[in-house]
Amino acid sequence: PAMPEDGPRIDVRREGAVLGSVALSGAKRRWLIGRSLDADLVVNHPSVSRSHAAITEEGGAFFVTDLGSAHGTKVAGTPLAPQQPFRLFDGLPITVGGATRTLVPVGTVAALGAAVREAARERAEHARREQEAADRAALDDDDDDDDDD
Repeated sequence: PAMPEDGPRIDVRREGAVLGSVALSGAKRRWLIGRSLDADLVVNHPSVSRSHAAITEEGGAFFVTDLGSAHGTKVAGTPLAPQQPFRLFDGLPITVGGATRTLVPVGTVAALGAAVREAARERAEHARREQEAADRAALDDDDDDDDDD
């Protein structure tokens, strides 16, 4: 995998060494982990299912979900229940099946902070537009009142 510089990503590591990274950005909101060549993050190990797990983004937060794999998914050594999204935090290693590579989230907390700030900015802009519209409507009502004289 390529090595994205900025933004949220999953680092693929073996024995602490970073082998590559997968960016968690762009228009995608779901990244497949598995043995399939169609996976976004291919882990070629006999204990890894073709569609083993998925990382999803919702509102700037990232989650990992085991897709009912035969050999399971763990976050920081804790097995995940199948089909139950688990919130990712930077540095907490994900392991799939018996693979020796670990998948480590990086920059996911910063991405959540940026999403929260962007949502707050959008809410403030929406409120400003609504207030401007209300102010214009009030002025129009005032103009209508003048016609009654």
